Amino acid sequence: MTGGLTWFLQGTDGAKQDTTALSYTLDLGLEAMLTEQGKAVVIFEAGDGEGVDPVIGALSGANYDAFFTELTNSVEGSTNVIALSISQAYYEAELLAGDLVITTGKLDVHGYYDENAYANDETDQFMSAIFTRSADTSYAQLDYYYAPGIVGQYTFSDEVGFTLVAANANGSGFSDVFNNLYFAGQVNVMPNLGGYEGNYRLYALSDARDSTDANGDVITQFTRVNNGEKTKNSAWGISFDQAIPGNIGLFARYSAQDDRIIENTVESSWSLGGLVAGARWGREHDSAGIAYGSVNLNSNAAVMTAAAIANPGDERHMELFYKYGYLHHFTLTADIQVIENIGGEADAGRVTVYGMRGQLNF
Repeated sequence: MTGGLTWFLQGTDGAKQDTTALSYTLDLGLEAMLTEQGKAVVIFEAGDGEGVDPVIGALSGANYDAFFTELTNSVEGSTNVIALSISQAYYEAELLAGDLVITTGKLDVHGYYDENAYANDETDQFMSAIFTRSADTSYAQLDYYYAPGIVGQYTFSDEVGFTLVAANANGSGFSDVFNNLYFAGQVNVMPNLGGYEGNYRLYALSDARDSTDANGDVITQFTRVNNGEKTKNSAWGISFDQAIPGNIGLFARYSAQDDRIIENTVESSWSLGGLVAGARWGREHDSAGIAYGSVNLNSNAAVMTAAAIANPGDERHMELFYKYGYLHHFTLTADIQVIENIGGEADAGRVTVYGMRGQLNF
């Protein structure tokens, strides 16, 4: 059994309506080895507080961790009763002497591709969505985020691995599970450059999820600009991370989606930055990070008209943090983010987000 409790306190300066927001999330994981090659995993989550994102209206949020698991208490009429929900429940089997790993059940689908050693964990590294993963920044994440699916991961050698993901992205994912699937495939090249490890990932995905129109008819979600026909969405991306001398890790990420689809206000995004481990100055549990990135609007005029963005401007993000390891199981992180052209509006000005994060692991 493992778990983590994460608290965020964030405030804004320069937003249309400045605010200070508190949020927390709880993660609890249970794992049982059923055989020498297979294990069952159940992960519970709970959370309260939306953070500052609903107020600032950014294309890529300033707090990727915040979410509700609210349960209405019919006896007292309270809407602030937080439920512990099952976010993941799956079976994982190792085959072919561990070279092949098959995972099936309710999964964190986006967690199996676009990974990054230095920009992937909003509870320990950067807080902003753009520096965590491309899903929900460059392209839409799954409707309920967690969904039933199956993942195959095959390691060809110490230097090359391949991942294939199939899931149902529509709604809860538990209805019509084999209709209009969400697929992702990734190749990971893992060089060891002079004793310093790296990961160079290239992935592509196909998204054919459904939506329902006003008449109750199920339709394909995405619409072509040119002829109005319904179609699948597609996207691709790269995610690089590389350790270098001096306890430093560098990362870069880029992703893009189909710019001919009317719902795709964002055409692409990129980010780059680095982390420095505290061991460099004698603080083993500390780290510092800096990153810069851009959410790029669709260059298709018809898409911008549909999005009602009169003066488009790419949304730019900068983040700087310092994580202080107070105890072996507890860290405090001071964080500052600067977002320009927020919401893709060139005249929106600059918003600064100040934050503190507390992380307790057990």
